[in-house]
Amino acid sequence: MKAQILSIGLTAPGLVNFETFKKMMLTNQLPDMSKTIEKYSPTFLPANERRRTTATIQLALKTAEEALVSFQQAYPETEAKLPVLFVCKDGDTLISARMCQAVSEEEPMISPTQFHNSVHNAPAGYWMIGQENQAAASAISVGEYAIANGLLEAILQSQNYGKPVLMVIYDLPLDELMPVDTVQKSQAPFAFSMILDASEVIESDYPLLSLSLTQDAPFKPLKSNPYTGVPAAEAYPLLQSIALYQSGHEKSDMHFPLNWNNFIKVSLG
Repeated sequence: MKAQILSIGLTAPGLVNFETFKKMMLTNQLPDMSKTIEKYSPTFLPANERRRTTATIQLALKTAEEALVSFQQAYPETEAKLPVLFVCKDGDTLISARMCQAVSEEEPMISPTQFHNSVHNAPAGYWMIGQENQAAASAISVGEYAIANGLLEAILQSQNYGKPVLMVIYDLPLDELMPVDTVQKSQAPFAFSMILDASEVIESDYPLLSLSLTQDAPFKPLKSNPYTGVPAAEAYPLLQSIALYQSGHEKSDMHFPLNWNNFIKVSLG
């Protein structure tokens, strides 16, 4: 199963966008995680909707917008209102925490804005409204299996729709009011996006992505990943490999868990 990467977006502390990340990787620099994510406002949204966006929604929209803008610049004649897939483990935990806290009070009061922002597909909804996009929009949660399932679902959708698909995988750390998740220890938000096309061969500056199902993942020393802890950040080694792809660095397959028993092997070519 193959798909062409047409554009990429990236947001994390110390990582403004994918092009900055690429330059850092080519010069052997490490991201400065002490730098906060730059303030972002989704100007493509109407003012009322823009005011209602949360940090989680802004993280997803910023990363989606980077990939779309890059795609439009590279392929100005191509339809830009693409099907979208948003992938996140916990959704907006700040909103969830506030709502849980509110319902525990003697006189529970939850604002309508908090209520509609609490649904898992809220970022996808804001995106489609702002882009005036009536294509298909999906939002899924697959916990620690986000990378494999996100890539697989996006490629299958691209095959089905016969056009590129915008995939956004994003996570913020759990809000401090939420119960401790022993698996999720990172305090850094992380998001990346890709526009993938499995419907036809298009010339691109990015490599071809190949997926195959396997039940065995060979043990290899893990590449350094300063963001590990949230599921979206597990794509860091893949993004490193893409950033270094055209510079002659050694290429190696990567394995991401699809479920308890299976892995997706990802190759670049």
